[in-house]
Amino acid sequence: MKHTECKYYINLDCEKGMCGRTKKMVPIDGAGSEACPMFDQAPKCGVCGHFCNADKYGVGMCQGFKKENWAYAGCGAFGCEKFVMK
Repeated sequence: MKHTECKYYINLDCEKGMCGRTKKMVPIDGAGSEACPMFDQAPKCGVCGHFCNADKYGVGMCQGFKKENWAYAGCGAFGCEKFVMK
């Protein structure tokens, strides 16, 4: 798990972000990008119970609505009315 997968992560630019809890700068990848003990999984399609059949690129199907649709595992689901954590 990485900081970028936490619901308190705030993206600032292409290299870094900020922890919404500690207000510390955190890198997107590389050294120091591992999640901290306060990690709380962000709602993303890839961790939703309706997401299935993902390929090696993280493209799968959303079965949460009447019509199935393609979905990306990394897509934010903060406002999705059908999101359910796996």
